[in-house]
Amino acid sequence: MHTSSNAAPVEQTEGHAKVGGVIAIAPRVVFTLALNAALSTYGVVGIASRFTGFDCTHTDPRRGLEIQAREDPLTGTKRVTVDIHIIAEYGVRIPAVTSSLQHQVRYNIERSTGYIVDAVNVHVTGLRVTHAD
Repeated sequence: MHTSSNAAPVEQTEGHAKVGGVIAIAPRVVFTLALNAALSTYGVVGIASRFTGFDCTHTDPRRGLEIQAREDPLTGTKRVTVDIHIIAEYGVRIPAVTSSLQHQVRYNIERSTGYIVDAVNVHVTGLRVTHAD
């Protein structure tokens, strides 16, 4: 018995049909991953504005966090650069906090999206005392 069909053949991979399509990750997702990583890092009190003298910790974190995404023309992979302006806890070792923050942001973005993080630039724009000892 012979049947004819106009449908394109479906490739089988280990018993599963291979499905074509495009996966698109919104820039807001990368922003949220970086923001959550920053706010959960020990020693980071909040996100500050990149504009001097304007603290937007609770009102608008977008002013202190910038994501630049681009596609590598040779490989087609997405590459990301993150600039983040933080307020650090007074009394913590700032180099340790910024290093931890860089690792957390890179890990969260790369693990969740598969994008390559080229740089996480941390700018400490202020200190805040949260525990009065």
